[in-house]
Formats: sequence, C-alpha cells, structure tokens
Amino acid sequence: MKKILFVANSDNHINLCYLPYIKYLSKNYIVDVATNTDLKISNARNKYNIGISRKPFRLCNIKAIFKLKDILEKEKYDLILTSTPMGSVVARISKCLSKDKFVKLIYTVHGFHFFKGNFNLIYFLVEKILMRYVDILITINYEDYINALKYFKVDTRFIDGIGYNSNLFNTNLNDSQKINLKKSLGINGKFVITYVAEISKRKRQKYLINTLSKMNLNNTIVLLVGSDNTNGKIEKLIKKRKLENHIKLTGFRKDISKILDITDLVISVSKQEGLPLNIMEAMHKRKVIMVTDCRGNRDLIKNNINGIVVPINNKKILIEKINYVINNYSVVSNLASNNDFVHNYSIDNILNKYIDIFIEILRGSNL
Repeated sequence: MKKILFVANSDNHINLCYLPYIKYLSKNYIVDVATNTDLKISNARNKYNIGISRKPFRLCNIKAIFKLKDILEKEKYDLILTSTPMGSVVARISKCLSKDKFVKLIYTVHGFHFFKGNFNLIYFLVEKILMRYVDILITINYEDYINALKYFKVDTRFIDGIGYNSNLFNTNLNDSQKINLKKSLGINGKFVITYVAEISKRKRQKYLINTLSKMNLNNTIVLLVGSDNTNGKIEKLIKKRKLENHIKLTGFRKDISKILDITDLVISVSKQEGLPLNIMEAMHKRKVIMVTDCRGNRDLIKNNINGIVVPINNKKILIEKINYVINNYSVVSNLASNNDFVHNYSIDNILNKYIDIFIEILRGSNL
C-alpha cells in the first residue's frame, strides 16, 4: 500500500480540518500524522511527535526538521500533505534534506502570511524559496490564488476551502433548550454576539474588546468561544475594561451548533483568514454575520447582501454597525436568507476535489 503523511503544527488543526480526509484515505492507503504531541489521531496508523512550534524562531523547529527527515527516510512515504505555516516549512525543508527524493508534497495554504495591506517580505521570501519543494499548491481563497500564480512557478490549484461538516449543524435547539443553555452561560434574556475562534493575536479579540469598551452593552453579551493562546492576557483585559458581565470566555467547545442557536449576531474581526470555517458554519445556521474586510472573509460575505462587512481598523464604524444590528434586527436578519450557497463549501462537496488531486499525484500523472 502507498503511504501518506500529514504534517501540521498541532493536533487541533488536524482534528478541525482533516479528520474526514484521513478517514477516507485510510481505506486504501497507509496514513500517518506528524504534529507536536503523542496523542492519537482517528484512523491514522502512526502518530509522530516531532516537537514542532507554530512560532517560527524556535530551536525546536530545527530539531523538528531533522526528526521529520529521519522519519521520511525510514518510512519512504509516497506523499506528504501539509498546510499550517510552520508545518509546511518543516515539511518542505525535511523533504529537501531527505535522501528519499521520490516523495511528493502537496501544500494546502490556509492563508499566506503576506497579503493585501501587509506584504511581509520575510514570509514571502520563505515561501518563494521553499515553493521549489512543492509538487502541487492548493489555495483556498481568491487572493492567495492570484498571488500564487503571480509569484510562484508551481502547479497551483484553487478549491473553495477544506469543507465544513454540515451534518454537525443540521439540528436546532427548541425554546426550552435555548433557555437552559443561556442560563448555564449566565446570559438569560440578552442579545448575544458570538465570536468563534482561537483567542490569538491574529483573531484580534483584543481589538474587539477595546471596541466594545466604548459601547453601551446594557442588554448585550459577547461570547468568545475558543482556546486561549494569550496566556490569560485577554481575561485580564476584560477585567481591566470592567466587562466581566458582558464578555464571557467559554473556552474550547464542541457544541458550536448549540452556541449558534442562542446567538443573534456572529462576528469576526480577523485581520486575515484562509477561508473561515466559523463563518461557513454561521452561514449554514442562517445567522446574521458581521466580518472585517479581509482576505477569506470577503470571499464568503458580501456587504448588505448576505451579511455586513466593516473596515479592518475602524472602531467607530464597527460600533455603529453593531448598534444598527441590535436596533434593526428584524430588517438585518433578512440577510441570512441569502446564504443557501454555503452548501457548496460543505465537506460533501469539497472532499472529492482534494481526493482527486491526491490520487492524481499518487498515480504519478501530470508530473
């Protein structure tokens, strides 16, 4: 059997994005995974802890390169599938250093770290240099696709995201269940704004909190749903702004569909995205959505057509739009009815597009 290795920064990325792919591929191929822990991954034969960090300038990432190099030489994989920024860097350098020169590599970029409004030269040069070790590059938003065609000499494909699991979002809480969930979160009877995303610099919860501190939040509560990668800094900021009664950190949750059932407004204030699953899921649940005008977000949401788009760094407009939604909810909620096309992004429609490319390269066609 041919052998495939998934390489990513973390288990969380694999669990969030690639479990359906691993399950499908494991029926006909040997599938292994390399991340930063020893924890098992469903349907994977082996799980390697290569000690990789998402932070680029760490000694552990150099060690990870040589650990992965040794694994490649021992296992002689037919295909490496990689996606996260540091995961892809480690995978490509390891491929370069490995004595096994037959392994192929597919890089699915979830958002280049250079983009409109922030062309980071260092990240661009790293991608430029390491792209020579990529056999097929898959982009998931239009801006990245255009940039890849413009700057890199590599076989580039475009697929709309990596697929959200629509089956997880087809159930709805009844009124009694909604009341109970709200009570358990301490938000009974209030207008609920939800931001589903890991708490990080990139997702800019700090920017949102500082914006909300300038608003009248008497009947409003904000749920920040996701793991905290700021070492408690966001919790301290909430206390500093005296917003404990209006902003709640829920931590990582598996019941996102239920959280969306009690949500009035889904918000995202990211500075950059690949093609955000949280927005697809909110579209599927017919939620009112407000996003910043950044790559990835604007691929999904068109202003005043199926949601509201605000400038990335204009707190005044963000406040105005939030207040507008709260005060004109019956009107704004009609926008959610224009999101039927979200089914195009479901895993049922996306998975085979990737599988076709994987099989193409495993069979050695067009290479």
